[in-house]
Amino acid sequence: MFSKLRKSSFIAIAFLLVLATVGCSKSDPAPAEESAVDMNDPAWKEAKTTPFAPYPETVTYTVGQTAGNYSALDGTPYEDDNATNNVWTRYLKDKLNVQNEIAFEANDGTDYEQKVSMAIVSGELPDIMVVPDYETLEQLYENDLIEDLTTAYENTASDRLKEIYDSYDGRVLERAKFDGKLMALPTTEISHGPGVLWLRKDWMDKLGLEEPKTIEDIEYIISQFIEKDPGGNGAGNTVGLVVDNENPVGISGGQYELNNIFALYGAYPKQWIDDGTGKAVYGSIQPEMKPALEKVADMYKKGLIDRQFAVRTGDDRKALLTSGKSGSFLDNWWGSWTVADSLKLNPDAEWVPYVAPQAEDGSVTMFTGNPSSSFLVVRKGFEHPEAAIKIASTQFDYQRYQEKDEAVLKQFEDYSTYNVGGSPLAINIDYYDAFYRNVDIMEEALETGDPSKLESNTDKAAYNSYKKYLDDAKNGGTIDSNAWAGYTSSITTAQLVQNSNIKEVNPIFFGTTPSMSLKWPTLMKMELEMYLKIITGEQTPDDFDKFVESWKKTGGDLITEEVNEAIASK
Repeated sequence: MFSKLRKSSFIAIAFLLVLATVGCSKSDPAPAEESAVDMNDPAWKEAKTTPFAPYPETVTYTVGQTAGNYSALDGTPYEDDNATNNVWTRYLKDKLNVQNEIAFEANDGTDYEQKVSMAIVSGELPDIMVVPDYETLEQLYENDLIEDLTTAYENTASDRLKEIYDSYDGRVLERAKFDGKLMALPTTEISHGPGVLWLRKDWMDKLGLEEPKTIEDIEYIISQFIEKDPGGNGAGNTVGLVVDNENPVGISGGQYELNNIFALYGAYPKQWIDDGTGKAVYGSIQPEMKPALEKVADMYKKGLIDRQFAVRTGDDRKALLTSGKSGSFLDNWWGSWTVADSLKLNPDAEWVPYVAPQAEDGSVTMFTGNPSSSFLVVRKGFEHPEAAIKIASTQFDYQRYQEKDEAVLKQFEDYSTYNVGGSPLAINIDYYDAFYRNVDIMEEALETGDPSKLESNTDKAAYNSYKKYLDDAKNGGTIDSNAWAGYTSSITTAQLVQNSNIKEVNPIFFGTTPSMSLKWPTLMKMELEMYLKIITGEQTPDDFDKFVESWKKTGGDLITEEVNEAIASK
């Protein structure tokens, strides 16, 4: 949330300046550019109305993009590549006959956000760029600075790209619509899945412990880890559940967080939740929070949560797990990457995922994350707005699923190995259920040794790594920790989640409001202090009521009003 407030301050200043200097508004639209396209020419007509048809003449577009790591290519066949001449730009030139020119380039994050605001201030928007948040998109629309992409999307988005967006049940595309018009191509944030409990299975086997389902099962397993010391740490040296101290709860996809435990009580901290009438309430101040805090505080008191969690650093937390000091943490389906180094230090360490703790009906409830936090926009007046859609269709459909040229795919694989990037559209568009969508097909391919049914080129590349891991495990070879982590996250855990009873709660607001820029940092600090003090026993769960009262008076009630006004206006 802090990063969102920083972005908003950049953009607010930018729009104040641009309105003061150029007076751009909906009543004063940017002049249309003179068209050089003959729509009676079949080649031009096909290019402008279909996803993959190339333009008959090269279409050049200016772009604001994130910087690529081209220095990593030194000494490789790609060492002369740059932002306008690389694997991606050459591919797009070959497929669509488009060529990028750099309007601005910046490192991802704050640097890029500042460049976006500077482009707005100057009144010189690139033809295509990604804006970092919904508030920026809204302001660009209100000031008539971006193109309506409705027709371009209908005509030039590939069937698969549309299918990808449809997998979000309208939650993504609707965010980019104003007055019924699609004003941007949203990025997507795939499902993080539920929180996943990771345990040292080799310790469980040594102690004869069964797999956990309930919170009581988890408490018993951790207590046995601590008391009976299956890791050989010495009496009193085994640490309980590893927990984050900056965000102990409340972030979708957060690491070392207690979301699954809070969800048992119907508590969804830090989320704007529908109260049942369509109005938003803040999850962190709801009455369901109190019993959840009481449970976690009790676990801490019993030593089942790391007694030093409030002062640990990120490196400390990871070291507790990889060194064998702790055998339990809550993470996500990709949690195997967190503990991959365990195999280097102890090849016998066996980390296994569990979707737990479960409710009485065997379900686990998760709250979903922001489905789209950034947006691809096209400058008002750009002659080829469909070019952005065609590029996205080529990048996230054709190259990923339809490209068959092995030499071309090898170049993209090399770029991935070098972690270079290079695409003018440094975004991601993927299925909501991407992490487990094709797991059954991958499992069949690994069992039969035939990868021909794998849909995406990314899956085909992963197949070789997973196959080698399985072969090494079967034949007693040395296990590559990265191959283990990849297989465990994308196959073992993905299958586990796919076959579990998962319920979803969808928050209804992810943006910012006018009062948040001043009041939210204080409210967030108050909230974090409340978690840490109640969990560690410095305060009692009854002090939660005092926090709620203070939160409301310190600006929470005003922000809640603004959130609901924003929802109503949309």
